[in-house]
This record gives sequence, structure tokens and C-alpha cells, in this order.
Amino acid sequence: YLSNFMRKLILFSIILVLLINVVSATQVCEVYDDFSSPTLDASKWEIRQDVEGQPFMEEYWVDTNLQNFHTQQNTIGDRRVYLVPKHTFTTGDVLEYDFNVISKEGNYIQMDLLIGNQYIRVGIMGYNNGVQGYDELGISHIKIEFQENNFHLERTSPSGVVLIDNLALTNTNGNYELYIGSVAGHNGIMHFDYDNFILCTE
Repeated sequence: YLSNFMRKLILFSIILVLLINVVSATQVCEVYDDFSSPTLDASKWEIRQDVEGQPFMEEYWVDTNLQNFHTQQNTIGDRRVYLVPKHTFTTGDVLEYDFNVISKEGNYIQMDLLIGNQYIRVGIMGYNNGVQGYDELGISHIKIEFQENNFHLERTSPSGVVLIDNLALTNTNGNYELYIGSVAGHNGIMHFDYDNFILCTE
């Protein structure tokens, strides 16, 4: 039989393991960017074209008056701009942001593009030869969670419609880059603004 000391030592060890697990699962959230700086923070962002190589939009910059990231295409043309966080996403990471559809015409979409251990186009909203997700003016909220083997995305439209996507990640605990994109299609013009990026990490 176990001595009193050994029982206490085992109990202490179990409590210590439980505490370590609780601490390691703690999530820390912070404002990644609210665009309060007059220029885009190069330590946090890159601006990229689509991997398909379409030209950049006519306008993409930090709006110092509204303190958001502004994207706009004023003439018809297949143009795209992606905000790419300089953060490698993995299991436990959560990213939230808002985007505001100010104006739209023809084919246009907003979407996220996941690259790295996997390639996924996801979270599409707008109009591309038909409604994709939803087609509304106003502010949408996006929440992305990198779960252990699942990419979980929630879109809340300006009218309160909630769409949820769950996509299997083939590489458990893999590493990913996230492209956050404004897209004007071949016959489209549009104006989107982005703001309130929150990043949570374990």
C-alpha cells in the first residue's frame, strides 16, 4: 500500500498536470490592427495580388480619416487586393474582423484564401454570376478559428444572417497563411473598407 507521503506526491503531480493543461489552453486576445496609424503597418501586413495574378485594384490604402483599410475599384475590370497578416496561423488561433460594403455593381466578392499546408478559398460573399453567401451593403463580421483538424468560419451579414463553414484541414496542427481579399469581377466595381482586426492565440 502507498504511504501518506506517496499519496500526497501523486495527488500533487496530478494537480500540477491539470494546471499545466489549463494554463497552456489559455487564449490571449489583442487588437491586431485598428488602422489608427497613418500608414499600413509593415510589421503586421503585406499587400498581395491573388495567386492567379490579377492586377491590383485602383485604390487600396489606410484611410486616415475613417481609420480603416480602404479598397475600391472605380472602373470595370477583374482586379483584386489581399491583406495578408504577417502571422503564421495554426491550431488555437482565432482571427476576427469587420468589412463594410459601401457600394457594389456587377460581379464582386469578398473572400478568404488559405495557403500553406493546404489551399482553400472560403467565406465568399457577394455576387458572382449569382449570389454567393449573401449580397448586402453594410458591415459584416468574420470570425475564423483554426481548430485541430478543422477550419471554422462564421460570417454575420449586416442583416444578421449567420453562415458557418467547416472545412477539414488535412494537416493536423499545420501552418497557414491567410489572404483577406477584395475582388472586383470582370464586369464589377466595388468599395470595401476593413477594420477591427482581433487576433487570439493560445
